[in-house]
Amino acid sequence: MNKKLLAIVIAVLVILIGVSVYLSGQNQKTGVESGMPDGSNVGKIEDTPGMTGEMPAVSPTDAPQSATPGEKAFVVDAKNFSFAPSAITVNKGDKVKITLKNTGGFHDLKIDEYGVATPRINGGSEASIQFIADKTGTFEYYCSVGTHRQMGMKGTLIVK
Repeated sequence: MNKKLLAIVIAVLVILIGVSVYLSGQNQKTGVESGMPDGSNVGKIEDTPGMTGEMPAVSPTDAPQSATPGEKAFVVDAKNFSFAPSAITVNKGDKVKITLKNTGGFHDLKIDEYGVATPRINGGSEASIQFIADKTGTFEYYCSVGTHRQMGMKGTLIVK
């Protein structure tokens, strides 16, 4: 009887150790150990020579990334459950390129009024959309995965 009890205790310990190792590996894959609940390092500057402290605040409508002539390009970071920047401003007639940079999770970016959408991509991946901003107004861009949009994963495209 003692041999059976010892075998059960050993089996339970092996299972607990296996679960612990598995969960530890999952935390490293998602970056949860970085200190932020979603695994991001928002506001941290690490391993950058000459840079210390917090990152400066950036306006969500700051100038776009460099692009080809006549094109305004933006990089939108996606994480659970937000986009950064949360607002993009362009002029009517601009050729717009938005690159979705997925920093964690499974996301896409859609703008219904322009009929554009990136494919759904995993964390660490990027995808782009391009369109001509031929309508003025305020338009929502959002993640169409599950209930991400309802959970606040959306932003605003302003066309002047």
